[in-house]
Amino acid sequence: MAATIVAGWDPVEQGSVWSLPLGGTMLKQNYATGGSGSTFIAGFCDSQFRPNMSKEECQTFVKTAISHAMARDGSSGGIIRLCTITENGVIREYVAGDDLPYPPEGREGAI
Repeated sequence: MAATIVAGWDPVEQGSVWSLPLGGTMLKQNYATGGSGSTFIAGFCDSQFRPNMSKEECQTFVKTAISHAMARDGSSGGIIRLCTITENGVIREYVAGDDLPYPPEGREGAI
């Protein structure tokens, strides 16, 4: 289902993620997925997400989830552009297709 995902940081809520599906509801969530590849990673996200992850753990979680979606969905692209939002600003990271964290080590060529 198509939706808009909004995330940010403020001194009251600190880090937060909001999903706005087509119907117009605004939902605060621990994390949000969207787009054609999101159906392929629902189980991964449910099993791997943990509250209070460090910034580095969150970045790894997101990059791995997106990599799994791209591996299963031909419309999900071939690179990752990741923005990490903190109280200090936005950190932008580009992950080239050759550097994606999927397939898992030792599973190259596995179907």
